[in-house]
Amino acid sequence: MMTTLTTTWTTISESDRRRIARWQKGMLALAILCEIFLAADWYAFAAVLPFVSESLKLNPAEAGLAQGIFALTYGIGMVVWSPVSRSMTARNMLLIGLAGTGIGMVLQVFVQSYTQLVILRLVIGFFDAGIFIGNMKLIFGWFPQSRRGSVVGIILAAYSLAITMDFALGIPLTIATGWRTFFAVLAIGTLLVAAVDALVVRNNPRELGLDGFTWGNETPQQHLPLGEIFRSKWIAVGGFGIVACTFAIAGTATWVVPAFITVQHMPPEAGAIIGTVMGLSQVLFLVIGGYMSDRLGKPFMIKLTACLAFLTALMFLWSVVTPMSFPMLVLFAALSGIALLGGGAIFALLSEKYSDALAPAAIGYAEVFGIFSAFVAPWMMGAIINASGSSFTGAFIAFAVVELVIVGLLVILAREDVSQGAVVGSPAE
Repeated sequence: MMTTLTTTWTTISESDRRRIARWQKGMLALAILCEIFLAADWYAFAAVLPFVSESLKLNPAEAGLAQGIFALTYGIGMVVWSPVSRSMTARNMLLIGLAGTGIGMVLQVFVQSYTQLVILRLVIGFFDAGIFIGNMKLIFGWFPQSRRGSVVGIILAAYSLAITMDFALGIPLTIATGWRTFFAVLAIGTLLVAAVDALVVRNNPRELGLDGFTWGNETPQQHLPLGEIFRSKWIAVGGFGIVACTFAIAGTATWVVPAFITVQHMPPEAGAIIGTVMGLSQVLFLVIGGYMSDRLGKPFMIKLTACLAFLTALMFLWSVVTPMSFPMLVLFAALSGIALLGGGAIFALLSEKYSDALAPAAIGYAEVFGIFSAFVAPWMMGAIINASGSSFTGAFIAFAVVELVIVGLLVILAREDVSQGAVVGSPAE
């Protein structure tokens, strides 16, 4: 019977280590690009919401639903792509996801009605899910457990950087040329990244000729049923952790700028400054939190982040009931990223608690928990604003209440114990 020779990072030559390190940088750069366009396509509408609303005659409830509806098929996509991730390569998942999203963005340039806009955002959401899971699979293939917290933190920071660029570049471009031009630029960029993926991606070091290579920490059971994922409480911990973060992202990205314009009488063009500062804040805190998660307990980081998301909601609630100067609004935007401090810890925790064979699927299913909130947050807050005659107070109270409930759930669930210490899917089980 033939056996496959196993090699690890500690047993390969120095030249092979340098070669892997170069490819790690390249694949991380590509993963960052993929994440940038995933998020940019998602939040482009939020960045230019007032302009699209004026063009298509949308009320606040319709605008909130159009932004949030994206998450519905993103969540469905997670359910579809998660089992597919066990057999499809990261390269192919990224290629299909990027191509589908790019084509949807091209069509979105030409929408003439609210119905057309909603349909295309549903289509784009499904393919965006494939990009995300493909990205996680690519990262798990190229980085060991000890570095995944910081690397995933960087990937999520790229997500927030894209939201920043949507506001920083999208609003001025829209003012100058119209929102359709902005969407067209994103469509072209997404398709170009798909072409790069098709040409250069390698799924793991084994594709460099290092047959049998492992990082020394994989538990390579390939045929475990997906139901094993749900026997562990960590899928719920990851899911509710994502809820805390995505509710904060979706709620603030969609409604903070309109709230400041309405309540604080901020000039609309200043929305680019607020959106940019919020995005850069998320980038900073995600990178810091990623490194912290590799050094501190990941369950602790997840609970801390939920608490900080609740404090963020209270902060913005304060901003819609109290007159404030523009520098104070900028300060609040600069602090908003604390709601995502432990974002990297969530996905790194799932990659620790599940074997590499199950981890991408586990992350996909956990995303379904959380992505639901990316649909609920903008829609619910928009509906409250619409029902209250353009008052933002009730919307931000609801934001705070949701985050407080998540804090309570995570305090109960995210506790380490002996029975939950083993890796789900390891050969020892």
